[in-house]
Amino acid sequence: MDITVQSIVEHLDEMWTLVLESVHGVDETLFQWCAGPEYNSPAILLRHLAGSERWWIGEGIGGVPAHRNRDAEFVHDTPRRAEVLASVEEARALTHRVLANVTAGDLQEPTTPAVKRDGTRPSKMWALLHYLEHLGYHRGQILLILKMGRQALARR
Repeated sequence: MDITVQSIVEHLDEMWTLVLESVHGVDETLFQWCAGPEYNSPAILLRHLAGSERWWIGEGIGGVPAHRNRDAEFVHDTPRRAEVLASVEEARALTHRVLANVTAGDLQEPTTPAVKRDGTRPSKMWALLHYLEHLGYHRGQILLILKMGRQALARR
């Protein structure tokens, strides 16, 4: 694997390890907890991250159709932990397959579809770095939600 791409993949893997460690062992109530009807639970955010990774990396870089319904990722239901974690693992495996033979030079090409909402096609490097930022952003949200949830549930 290209050293530049390998470094980014290693960072993605490290970030995912931290995200998954944060929810490992939390009970179902906390996994599904949200601060209110307009907020997301850790389960919903994980489902969204899997869909987002399939979109930005799978489709945007690899050209693998994501068949994404972004709005469905945010439906306020109680997604089953096993299904959410399986979706994350499938997205991670797709990322590894897509990036296995990609070079830093390949990442200078525009994304396969127009991946941005405004219809533009940024470089594949932009898409990869954008997803890494997106993962970090939602990691912070998950950590905050878990902390708030622990406090709220302890007061019950």
